Amino acid sequence: MKFIHAADLHLDSPFLGLTTLPSSLLTTVRQSTFTAATRVFDRAIAEQVDFVLLAGDLFDRAEQSVAAQAYLFQQFDRLNDQHIPVIISFGNHDYLADQHQTVAYPANVTVLGPDVTTHTLTLASGETVAVSGFSYPERWVPTDQVADFPAHAETQWHIGMLHGAVATGTSDHYAPFHVADLLAKRYDYWALGHIHHRQFLAEQPPILYAGNTQGRSINETGEKGAYLVTSQAGKLVPEFFPTAEILWEAATLPSTATDLPQLTTDLTDWLTANTATQATLTAVTVSSAALTGADLTSFKNGEWLALYQRTHARQLKAAQRYLIGAKLATNQAQPVAPQLDQSYWEQGAAIIFTTDNLQTTFGKLAQDPALAEWFAQPDTATQVHEQAEQLLAELMGEEAHDEA
Repeated sequence: MKFIHAADLHLDSPFLGLTTLPSSLLTTVRQSTFTAATRVFDRAIAEQVDFVLLAGDLFDRAEQSVAAQAYLFQQFDRLNDQHIPVIISFGNHDYLADQHQTVAYPANVTVLGPDVTTHTLTLASGETVAVSGFSYPERWVPTDQVADFPAHAETQWHIGMLHGAVATGTSDHYAPFHVADLLAKRYDYWALGHIHHRQFLAEQPPILYAGNTQGRSINETGEKGAYLVTSQAGKLVPEFFPTAEILWEAATLPSTATDLPQLTTDLTDWLTANTATQATLTAVTVSSAALTGADLTSFKNGEWLALYQRTHARQLKAAQRYLIGAKLATNQAQPVAPQLDQSYWEQGAAIIFTTDNLQTTFGKLAQDPALAEWFAQPDTATQVHEQAEQLLAELMGEEAHDEA
């Protein structure tokens, strides 16, 4: 058996805030969700898979454009010509209640309804596969749906499709679940959607997020794609394959420049040494520069970056990078405060900035696909701590100024 697990195509993503991109690149970016999805369907045909699972958020908005609907119809029709079934569960972005489809999908497409149902396939090999799942009836599904999934059917394989997030216990809106409950169903595979960072929640049986097929912001860095899943020795083994047309990267530029000419040289040298493997939208953090006066103002208001884009277009193109932002690293200095205040800060920081407390505080935000990857990064807690220190220092400075 062989199938593809993909999720979060987000067709029609608007890619806001990128108006400074060259027009040709902007066109490529705006078409990138379609390009990435096409690579999923191309792979399905090339591999002659038995079926394709699409685990939610095919569209970026509930009000799908005619172009996006027509595109999917054409792709599904291609798969239909190859006798490849497609099973869809809609998610929180393209939930059932607000859909206005103007085209009927080809006969090979099964759309799961608002209640958990099971669709059974008989493959050319004679193997039988049960696929259980549901589509979001509304934008939010605040209750755990796992109890409604049936026990393993009397088929060779049973797969669960679930567009949702691990339960946090605080304001869960996206079909919250517990991994232990998924394991208890004894399915052979769980095809998850909603979180845009691909990750395994369990290795055997595989319980995994495919991630989205195309990153849509600087919060969605790294390779994006889908999984080709094959049966091997009685188990289902997923293999990732990339699909993204455009990559996003948050990079650090090591520079001790004290003026903009030196910073310009440092950035150009960095581009030469850090050529990307494909078109990459890059946000740069300058690590140790000490800009002052007019140079600092020009850097902060974006004038320097805009000038660099124009005067170094050749170097940017050769490096396959376009700079979408530049900032100075957060001031690492401890806030200056009276000894008593500093003591209170240190005591409070020890209590507040813990992994458990951050998880509780971020709660629902950590379920958002655009934030989940950032939240999962190991240096996030450090960044939050440092930014809090910086804000405290600024507030103390303002207070001292007012008192003066």
